[in-house]
Amino acid sequence: MAQQYDTIGKDILNEHINEIAQFVLNVSDVEVIADLDTEQQVVRAFRTDITKRIRFKTHEAVLHIELQLHDSTEKPMWARNAHYHGYLIGEHQVPVYSNVIYFHPDAGKNDPGYYAYSWNGYDYRLIYKVIRLIGIEGQAILETQTPGLLPFTPLMKPPDNMTPEQWVGQCIDATVGTSVDPATKGSLLYGLSLFGSLVHDTSLFEQIPEALMRESPFEQRRREKFMAQGIAQGIAQGITQGITQGAKEATLKNLLTVLNAKFHVEAVRAIVPALENIDNLERLGQLHLTAVNAENLEAFTEILFK
Repeated sequence: MAQQYDTIGKDILNEHINEIAQFVLNVSDVEVIADLDTEQQVVRAFRTDITKRIRFKTHEAVLHIELQLHDSTEKPMWARNAHYHGYLIGEHQVPVYSNVIYFHPDAGKNDPGYYAYSWNGYDYRLIYKVIRLIGIEGQAILETQTPGLLPFTPLMKPPDNMTPEQWVGQCIDATVGTSVDPATKGSLLYGLSLFGSLVHDTSLFEQIPEALMRESPFEQRRREKFMAQGIAQGIAQGITQGITQGAKEATLKNLLTVLNAKFHVEAVRAIVPALENIDNLERLGQLHLTAVNAENLEAFTEILFK
């Protein structure tokens, strides 16, 4: 499940990366000029979430954004960022501006946003920006109508005295009213529902118009995946049923062979319908053993109709 949040979060932010860069850096003159190859940025199975080459009026730099649903558990965030910065600075030899965005309201409270030490002439300092969505005034984001941030507004701080139901409704209305193409709007609403459900009751998002949601490539992929899983399950079920049916037919055939060999064929024919109505494979197997050991057909039929 966490992978779904991570994937969709990165897709949305990458789609609106210029807006996101301006937001996290708090400047308006930044320009995203290139994606950076994250496949090479692997250190002990860690990989950066969003890494872009950016340009200001005065210099170029690397924009690095990590997305965190909850607190980092395997390794402190400052240690992970030390890995990333070491690689990024060595590889690109430009300033690296790093940001960590925490989604859940309880996450990031203890992230200091820095790591530093100094001893005997050695000095090291790493500073990165900690962005906790719950610390952002959500109303201001709704008023700016910044598309790339709208899916995350349910996780932001609502206006005072506003209930969760009212806040979610306002976030949905603002996203529905934003001026973007239908596919983009569908993706924003899909993301809003996904991330908002981290802290709000999922029923609150049922008011999102289904027709708009269907326009989202995320929703289309989800439906395609669901259909594919259904088809696969149907095939597997069909194969299982086919194998079971084949085994029952074979067991019944062997049973009738034994009965016809030991007893009068006409008498056996009278109980064939009863045998064919038995769906339990184990039951047919037991009757097959009974037929082998039965001294007469009456003894067998007694067990059959018992």
